[in-house]
Amino acid sequence: MPDQNAATAYVTTPIYYVNDRPHIGHAYTTTLCDVWARFMRLAGRDVFFLTGTDEHGVKVEKSARERGTTPQALADENAAEFRRVLGLFGLSNDDFIRTTEPRHERQVQRLLERLEASGAVHLGEFEGWYDEGQEEYHTETRAKELDYKSPVSGRPLVRAKESNYYFRLSAFQERLERHFEEHPDFVRPAARRNEVLGRLREGLQDVPITRTNFSWGIPMPGAEGHVVYVWIDALFNYATALGLGEEDPASSDRARYWPADFHVIGKEILWFHAVIWPALLMALDLPLPKCVYAHAFWIAEGQKM
Repeated sequence: MPDQNAATAYVTTPIYYVNDRPHIGHAYTTTLCDVWARFMRLAGRDVFFLTGTDEHGVKVEKSARERGTTPQALADENAAEFRRVLGLFGLSNDDFIRTTEPRHERQVQRLLERLEASGAVHLGEFEGWYDEGQEEYHTETRAKELDYKSPVSGRPLVRAKESNYYFRLSAFQERLERHFEEHPDFVRPAARRNEVLGRLREGLQDVPITRTNFSWGIPMPGAEGHVVYVWIDALFNYATALGLGEEDPASSDRARYWPADFHVIGKEILWFHAVIWPALLMALDLPLPKCVYAHAFWIAEGQKM
């Protein structure tokens, strides 16, 4: 049993998408976190090390259809493979969260109800550019900067129009800028911090938190036909694993680990973690993580592996 009086330490990997099998990047990120977690335990810290799988969204639904199976069956198969690979590496994670688990789905819905009650959510219409591979929306200005291609896969962005619920990200512009100014190590390394600040200066747009063009996701409370946008669902895992979305979060013996010391991620998902996630936490009156650390890609023949 951990020493309840010891200083806590909380480290997370991103949760890994189950539309395909594990690869070297997953092993790399998880091993980095494992090394830090082991060192902190040796230093006498009360450590919680989280990893897991991201199992909703249109990519999982599409991959399952192509394979002639169900999204849940595909998620079960690939989540089991991620667990197997982690076992091969002997990693010391304290939990493995799956976004299809009832504990996660229940808390996501409760957190969204809290966001709605705070006035941070509104119904609106999106028309713009969509990166199908990353499941990410882009404004016209951003899409033009990207030459209307995905910055990760290089595939063309798709023109899309949908009626969705939105998170009022734009309302948190000044608070986010102030946080970056007061916490220079919030995003590391420095090159990634500068990248985020550059985009932040362009001004923030409200972001969709629901989708209506597929069904494989968590239902939006009180909004028939809307499922929670996979990126909002996924980000909440860092809090739901600790029980912060439960009716009485203080009753969870894991709540003491929040906020995270490190969210360790790949650089392609930096914007979600460095801007959208802290704004969501601000809206929920929860403390922000101490650091988002974004590492580079593994490259083979000039391409991301």
